Amino acid sequence: MRSRLRRALERLDWLDEHGTALGELTQPDIEMWLEEGAVERRGVRAFVTSARGRGLVGELVVPRARIAAPTVFMTDEEQAEQLHRCLGDDSLPLDVRTAGALTLLFGLQHTKLLELTVRDVTDDNAMVALNLAGHRLPLLPEVARLVRAQRDQCQARWQLDQTASTTPWLFPGQEPARPLGATYLNLKLRRHGIAPRAGRNNARLALATDLPASVLADFTGTSISNAIRWTGYARRD
Repeated sequence: MRSRLRRALERLDWLDEHGTALGELTQPDIEMWLEEGAVERRGVRAFVTSARGRGLVGELVVPRARIAAPTVFMTDEEQAEQLHRCLGDDSLPLDVRTAGALTLLFGLQHTKLLELTVRDVTDDNAMVALNLAGHRLPLLPEVARLVRAQRDQCQARWQLDQTASTTPWLFPGQEPARPLGATYLNLKLRRHGIAPRAGRNNARLALATDLPASVLADFTGTSISNAIRWTGYARRD
């Protein structure tokens, strides 16, 4: 959102410098401005679309930025070694082990993980599963053990301080009312030798090799467009 606001301000600054009113902006002006700058300028698309919807500009079009193929991966041996540490190394913090295992196995985005509450963990004694965007993700016994322990720890903490938070987060932050920050979780994983970005890419590529895009989207709680891109990467690999 900050990036989109910066692009809008840059666009308005350019209009001021050229003595042009917003309503006088033309398609050639837009295209020239995009070509002269970095690819981030395509983030102005949200501003132009909003202005067009309000009748402030004409029928201007800003092409969507092309999404680059992922380039950060790890070897299968590195992924297996990091996963074994998450599953079996009791010296690691519980939230690092749980988030690391879910990232390395299922390629889950941390923004999705951090939206989870203890109520999103279903446990019928026969199987533990996560509720991801309305879809049920069954967990292997070793991962289920970690998720159950993380749930129990956070539920106990929440019950002690319910006045500070109405939501029992599965990955709570230092402030009970908020979940852990995605940036902080990334840093915490890396500090303990878990490579979240490479591990997530490895897991998604492996899943996309075996699953149709629609199943991959449901399975990981991601968008269908994202899942289609990953199945495309897998076919080219």
